[in-house]
Amino acid sequence: MAASGALKHIRNYASAGVLTAFVGFITFPILTRSLTVAEYGVLGLITASLTLFVAVGKLGMQHAVIRFYAQIKNANLTFSVSQMNSTVSMMFVLFAALTTGLWLLIGYGFMPRHSEFDNISTLFLVASGIVFFRLLGSCFLNFLRAQQRSAIVGFTHVVTRYLYLLMVLGVVFFTNISVAYVLLAMVLAEIVGVVFAGKKYWPDFKFNFKDIKPSLGKAMLVYGMPLMMLESLGLVMRLSDRYIIQVMLGENELGMYSASYNLTAYLDLIILTAMVQAIKPHYMQLWESESVERTKTFLSHGFHSYVVLGIPFITLFSLVSPHLMNFLASDKYSPGTIIIPFVAFSFLLDGAMHFLAAGLYIKKNTKVLMFWGGLATILNLCLNILLIPVYGILGAALVTIASYLVFMLGVSYRAFDFLAFDIKPRVPLLVTMLSLLVYALLFKFNFGGDIANLFGKGMLGGVLLCTIIVVVDAQTREWVLDRIRPPKAGEV
Repeated sequence: MAASGALKHIRNYASAGVLTAFVGFITFPILTRSLTVAEYGVLGLITASLTLFVAVGKLGMQHAVIRFYAQIKNANLTFSVSQMNSTVSMMFVLFAALTTGLWLLIGYGFMPRHSEFDNISTLFLVASGIVFFRLLGSCFLNFLRAQQRSAIVGFTHVVTRYLYLLMVLGVVFFTNISVAYVLLAMVLAEIVGVVFAGKKYWPDFKFNFKDIKPSLGKAMLVYGMPLMMLESLGLVMRLSDRYIIQVMLGENELGMYSASYNLTAYLDLIILTAMVQAIKPHYMQLWESESVERTKTFLSHGFHSYVVLGIPFITLFSLVSPHLMNFLASDKYSPGTIIIPFVAFSFLLDGAMHFLAAGLYIKKNTKVLMFWGGLATILNLCLNILLIPVYGILGAALVTIASYLVFMLGVSYRAFDFLAFDIKPRVPLLVTMLSLLVYALLFKFNFGGDIANLFGKGMLGGVLLCTIIVVVDAQTREWVLDRIRPPKAGEV
């Protein structure tokens, strides 16, 4: 029952991820072909910086909402849901105002001195609306996530992204697209998303100034701030290379790097975001309402499935994505596709952490996460400075993998002191070896042009990789057989 409940939420989030990724696949060629490589690089820099600012601005409260809501709902903490609503919503309003002010200070005080792009401050002014409304929306969305109302959370993301798409298409049809218009479309879409999420949570929302509890807010910040630092450090690991590339290699290299990175980030949107939004609330509820063994079993089976299915998936993506890039964005971005397999693998490592570090999240020992995140970030910055001048954008991608490996190994070692679960490496290692063999066989195989290679390698590689999973992994094989074998007499 626990696994099926989690699968339902993963399905909801993944479905929303697929639908929103479809928006990306439509807007991606529009932006890459309509903007210059330098303009696309600047747009990528601003949107990536937005992600970092929003992560810092939340101060980890989104994680605290998930953890504390599970305790309060199961009467394992001496606060009420109404007190949590009032305290958290007031904190998010303050966070949104302060973070937006800091964003504008950077945009008008720092960026004009370090960027040759015209009107960079104006672009930061437009983007400040994204910062403010995304932080406000996070308050409602994370309460909905804590309630495991995954369908509503997913639908909110879909509404936001498709409204953004419609506005981008409107700009394309009626005028010349620019970075400013793209950012303005994001602002308007974020406003609609906040209103929609707020309306859905409103029946459960209770606010009273008397219910604001500083002690609850402090406890949530103590839990959340190390996770904010962790999330911010993770973003620094993914963003610092862009700033270094801009300084050392120029905005054209930055544009090619950003395009390939953004294309690969759809893996995060479809797979990792879905998993993270579904998995954490689920094992928190299992821990608070059921047993330690049920939690361990869920994590063990979940991690096994994630690795066994994830490795072939990123292998197939790495095979077809260079041809997809040429088709969507034109061959002017083709040199950047060299980083795709490495970036894709780093996303796989990132996702694995949400299983491996479960003990630290449950036991609220988030300082360990922050320590290893800080160590990995320092390593990332030092290696980027050393390797980017020598190996270019490929060096940046390799550094990302090295940083995440250090982080994963350090955190997993400590997390298993609190909550260890079974990991059986034989099948994942065999799947990895066979997936690499498929990649090596098909990588240089040429079916013709990019479209022919996209479909040819995609179909042949997909058949081979799916066959490997079913043949090698008994858990997957049993799942498939359960769905194809005819029902027994008397079964519906």
